Parts: sequence; structure tokens; C-alpha cells
Amino acid sequence: MFRSRTAPLAKQFAGAQRQVLSRRGYASPDAGGGGNMPLVLGLAGLAGLGGYVYLQRNPSTQAAISANKNEALGRAEDAADSLKGKAQAGAAALSANANEAIGRSKDKAQEVKDDVKGPFDEERKAMGNPGAAPVEALIKNSWVDFKLEKVEPYNHNTKIYTFSFPDSESIAGGKAASALLTKASDPQALLDDKGKPVIRPYTPISHSDEKGNLRLLVKEYPTGKMSKHIANLKPGETLAFKGPIQKYEYKPNEFAHGVTIGGGSGITPMYQMISHSLSLPEDKTKWTLIFANVTEKDILLREEWDRLAKQHPDRFKAVYTLDNPPFMLWKGEKGFVTKEMISKYLPSDHNEKANTKFFVCGPPGQYAAVCGPKDGMKQGEIKGALGELGYTNDNVFKF
Repeated sequence: MFRSRTAPLAKQFAGAQRQVLSRRGYASPDAGGGGNMPLVLGLAGLAGLGGYVYLQRNPSTQAAISANKNEALGRAEDAADSLKGKAQAGAAALSANANEAIGRSKDKAQEVKDDVKGPFDEERKAMGNPGAAPVEALIKNSWVDFKLEKVEPYNHNTKIYTFSFPDSESIAGGKAASALLTKASDPQALLDDKGKPVIRPYTPISHSDEKGNLRLLVKEYPTGKMSKHIANLKPGETLAFKGPIQKYEYKPNEFAHGVTIGGGSGITPMYQMISHSLSLPEDKTKWTLIFANVTEKDILLREEWDRLAKQHPDRFKAVYTLDNPPFMLWKGEKGFVTKEMISKYLPSDHNEKANTKFFVCGPPGQYAAVCGPKDGMKQGEIKGALGELGYTNDNVFKF
């Protein structure tokens, strides 16, 4: 059917083409650039016309082509939807992973805040975090005023002074063995012979983690400017503090036996270090205290020393020696601290004796007799009784 209808049209087109060529006088493109393009275009148009007529005469073929077209479009849409779904799922997964990573970072940051003691303490306290480290009231490089809350007489020339912190939840801070510096809240109220503010170190007898206050045991000396100034303070007045300053870094089990030799108010560093050591269950260090005073009533913190000796009989022994002991019922030592007295209380075990550390704190005369004076801020050569016993700077520390 298709051939019968298209053949006459083709013959007519061919006849027309021959007439045109006969008039031009040639059947191929001329040298000027002509060609057979009109013939090609005519044939293409004829083919298209034939295809149109064929599809009009054959609806089933047209429907099949349309169905194939729709099926292809459907597959393309399904593929596009699949790609869109995968892209959305990937984006969701990335978002979830990002949120999870952010959450882990926040948790880690909070853990660091919980573990670090310092800049985050105020923040954690404000948030009510029970794991927050207490705020330290003392500032190492700045003076702060603490108010005198109460004064308790200890003996004829010594008192215990309790100073409160502005924040009742804060602590003094510091490690054993640490001291703090004091000066008058009004620097011009207490000057030395050169016109400079008087500054003196003291070692608190309160624990470094005690909340709300610190306590000083201060012995008043006739020529002591700071001790007199503190003795004249009234409750409600203030004293300036700075610190803490670590004098010696104590480490549990660093040595087998510690021997502390003190005199007068020089006993406070010994009390801080020994009481700290005895409070540590893992610390096995043994301690001997040789405490020299003039009379029995001069023995500072005697109740505390006796209590520690009773609680830790296998780790601590207190030895008191007096210049003027009672006439009767005195069971302690008499006179100054000598090498014979020191040797008497040294460990009998050779290995423990070799692993012994001495700590000395007292008046200048005691330093000279026991270990030799300090050389300014330096420890100085070991002389006196400990030098005669063969001990060196490796075995001796002077507060």
C-alpha cells in the first residue's frame, strides 16, 4: 500500500528534477560550488511524508511507539526518584554523623572541664555541677584581704587566728608543704627599718581543702613586727595574704623514714606535712618528730601530736626535748638536739637508715647546731650534728 501511493510522487519529482537539469545543461555540480542538496532534502521530506502517512494508516504501530516512549519516560522518572532518594538519605546520614560528632565533642569538652581545676571552676559552680573543684581563695601573685573571725589563746605567748574567706565554699588550696605570705592590709601601717612593708611567711595549721577559712598558729615574739601586728588585730579587721608558696613537694613513699627536727613555731611545716602523709592510706612512710622547746608549756600542738602517735603507732613517734624540764614526771629528752639524740631515734635497719630524709625548721641557733644555716634562699652546706653524722644535701631539707 505504501509503495503504490508513493511511487507516482517519486516519478513526478524525478521528472521535475530532469527538466531542471536539462535547462541548466549539466547533471553534476558546477565548478562554482553547486550541489545535490536540493535532491537530498527533497528525498528526506518525501521519506518523512511517507512515514507520517504510514503511521496514520497503522494506529497500532503509533500506539506501540507511544507506549515505548511512555515506558522510557517512566523508567527515567523512576531513576530520577531513586537518585533523589539516595541523595536525601546520604544527606540525612551526613547530618546525623555531624550531629553525633558535635555531641561527642561537647561531651569531651565537658569532661575536660570536670577534670581541670582552674578557669572553669566558677562556671561549673554557677551551673551547680557537683563535680566542680572548689574555688581557691588564695591568689599566688596577688594580695587578698581576709577578715579575722576569732582568736583562741593557746598558751602564754601563742594564739590561733581564724581568718574567713569571702566565699564560704572556697578553700585555701596548696599542697604539702606550702606556706603563705602575710602583710598589713594597709601597707603603710607596718614598715621595716628601710621603709618597706613588712612581709612574713606562715604555714597554716588548717588543711588546704578546709572550706571557708584558714587558721594560723602565731607565737608572739618581743621583736617580731608581724607577730605583734597580728596579735593586735581585732575580730572584723583584715590581714593581707598571698600564696600558696610550695616550700617542699612531698611525694608519698619517696623515702622510707622522715625525721623532722623543729623548734618553737617552726613546727607548723612539720605538722602540715606529717598530718598529710598519715592521712594517705597508700603512704607507708614512717615519721619521727624531735621537737625542742624551753618549757613543757611551750610545746605547740602537743595534743595533735599525741593524737597522731596514738592513731598511727607503727608510723609516727613524737619526741619532746626541753631546756627546762619539770623536776619530776618528765619522760622526754633534756637539752639541745645533738647528734647522739638524733642517732638514738634513727631506724635500726641499715637500708631504712640509708633511705632517711631530714627536715629542719626552727630558730637560727637550732639551724646552726643541727644542720648549719641556709645560704640566703639556697639550702647551704650541711654542718652541725647532721654533717657530723655524714648526711648531705641529698638527705636534708631546711625550711
